[in-house]
Order: sequence, then structure tokens, then C-alpha cells
Amino acid sequence: MKNEPHTFTSNTRALTLGLALCVYSASGITANADRPLVQPFASAFSKLDNNRDHRLNHDEAVQDQDLAQHFENADIDRNGSLSEQEFEQFKQAAQQSRLEAFLDDTEVTEKIRDELVHDSRTKSLNISVETYKGEVILSGFVDTDQQAHRAVEIASSVQGVQAVKNSLVVKG
Repeated sequence: MKNEPHTFTSNTRALTLGLALCVYSASGITANADRPLVQPFASAFSKLDNNRDHRLNHDEAVQDQDLAQHFENADIDRNGSLSEQEFEQFKQAAQQSRLEAFLDDTEVTEKIRDELVHDSRTKSLNISVETYKGEVILSGFVDTDQQAHRAVEIASSVQGVQAVKNSLVVKG
């Protein structure tokens, strides 16, 4: 049974959004029947706090991938160290930013797929679309150079696309 393009797009969006929400909610607060709610940031903070002074100095903080280049942004009170609260705020913002970027890329991918399906010159083609940080890769097989060019035009016209890499192969 073949899915209609709109049904496939709607199902894909719903599944992607559901998955993203599950990941986001699971990363925030975890529960266990034996213990109360625990913030996962507290554990990460403790692992970085080598001198156990309940603050992260620059050398401790840069061991965290998110903080390596953004320590000054996280140090809200500008005292040269991060409190647990500053650490948590920064990590939550970083998580939110990653989630938003993921959802933005998913939306861009879906818009391109939708446009390809509705375009008379590309709708019967099986073109794969992948998006990461606004950069799109088109892959698959097309019958003519014109179809490949049209697919790139469509992808380039979608809002949020920063660049398009054409990996389409012309058959024959």
C-alpha cells in the first residue's frame, strides 16, 4: 500500500515532533520510583567540579563541550566562575537551541519534500532530502540534468536553506 504524499508528510512531521518532545522531556527531569525527581544537570555539574567548591572555574567548565567556547556567556554575574544555577541555565539554553535547530532542519526537509512532490517536473522522482543546520543534500537518481537543476532550484527557494549540495545522479 502506497502512502499519499500528504499523509506521509503529516505522519513524518507528527512522528518527528513526538520523538523530539520525548527526547526533550527525557533530558530535563528524570524520575525513579525509589527517589525523588533529580535534575541531570546537578550530576554533570558535580563531575566537573573537581575542587568541590560548588562553583566551576574556567578550567573546570571548559571540560564541558557546550561551555568550552562560551564560558563568558554562561558567567552571568561575571565573577569568573559558574554557580550551579548559571550552569543549569546555560545547559538548558544549549539543549533548547539544539532542539530548535533539529526541528528547524526537519521543517526545512519536509517543506522541500512537499515542494518536490507538488512540482510537475519532480513529483514522480525519488529524491532523498537531508538537512543539517540549514545545509541540504539532495541525493537519488533523476532522468535528466533539467530535473536535477529543478530539484536544486526548489530546495534553494525554501526559507531556512543556507546551501544545497547536489548529489543527484542522472541515469543513463
